[in-house]
Amino acid sequence: MRANPSAKYQQALAGVLPRGFAWPRQPDSVVMRVMAGLAGSLAELDDGIKTIVEQWQPATSVARLAEWEEATGLPDACFGVDQTVQQRLGQLLRRLRGPALPYEDSSPAAPGVIVDICADLGYQATVAYNKPARVGLARVGARLGALDGRLYITVPTNATPARVGRVRVGDRLIARTQSGAELECHLKHVLPARFLPVMIFV
Repeated sequence: MRANPSAKYQQALAGVLPRGFAWPRQPDSVVMRVMAGLAGSLAELDDGIKTIVEQWQPATSVARLAEWEEATGLPDACFGVDQTVQQRLGQLLRRLRGPALPYEDSSPAAPGVIVDICADLGYQATVAYNKPARVGLARVGARLGALDGRLYITVPTNATPARVGRVRVGDRLIARTQSGAELECHLKHVLPARFLPVMIFV
């Protein structure tokens, strides 16, 4: 059980008082009641300082979140304006930290890094791009490709096709739990300019 900060301050204040008949330690004495009042004020000051520190930390900020967003160029237009505080905090931390990139090639050009960026946004994607065939490196039966800049990003979005008798006029022909629009928008900002992302939603 966490100790009461006010009680700890009162104990500390009582510890520095002189000893003697004029300085009684009984809880109902005038001296101890004065110490209790001072301890309460110190505990409030302590809590206030902790709150201020928390609000200036990007991971716990709420009152200062708008200032953090202004400093980092957020909110991101790709994700709209109707975001919860937790979603906004997540965007802020992603902007400050970037995705966790365990690869030696940590540039956005590495397919594994792009997969991690997608996963950080909640999408389990696979990434592939064409490579030119090279003698000594390409194997027999391997696909001959051209480095044309096309980056194929396959994203499963739990698509449910429309069925006759179950849908109504005006319903989407394919319903998805995730639209993928925000992912496509975000990738266009972070991928190198030489890539032309081709989004494949399945």
